[in-house]
Amino acid sequence: MRSYDLNPEAAKQAEQGRISETGKYAGAFTRAEAVTSKKSTEGIEFTFRSADGRDADFLTLWTYNADGKELFGLKVLNALMTCMRVKQIKPVHAQIEKWMDGGKQKTDADVFPELMNKPVGVLLQKEHYTKNDGSMGSKLNLVGCFEASTEMTASEILNKATKAERLGSIVSSLRDKALPAATTRAVAPMGASGFEDMDDDIPF
Repeated sequence: MRSYDLNPEAAKQAEQGRISETGKYAGAFTRAEAVTSKKSTEGIEFTFRSADGRDADFLTLWTYNADGKELFGLKVLNALMTCMRVKQIKPVHAQIEKWMDGGKQKTDADVFPELMNKPVGVLLQKEHYTKNDGSMGSKLNLVGCFEASTEMTASEILNKATKAERLGSIVSSLRDKALPAATTRAVAPMGASGFEDMDDDIPF
């Protein structure tokens, strides 16, 4: 039976392929898949790849509940579409590669190609939670976005701002989301308020 000695460099390299911390990242979505929860809530699940090649998986925006009521994730989706200069997205059936059962596998899915493989900036927030077995776990949430080339937020783009000014203060307030019992302040997702009946005002 083989014995093993700790290799600190190998331990560091194990994390190099994944995004694991709260922060601001530029890159692209390699997957934007239409998903439905067990309670019939609809949403889009993303895989994001940063410019340095690291991935963040299972980033889900829930958009409509089973009754068709709009959820907050829909506002974040509208902000994403603004930052990517996309006016409409439509699902297309395709074969994709995603992480399943402990490894990457090919599967058929409905995806939104308009959101995939295009430059975008995202704000990711680490959320701590308690697993079913009582141990601690963490996941990343997609809480904001910006235009990769200009670093403008959705509101700045829609207001036809000439330079990016909001992102710095938003990033500085971004913190890990603690367990529900804790009082650590968590940043609110950057919504895209005022998207109703504003088609004529969209500057792209």
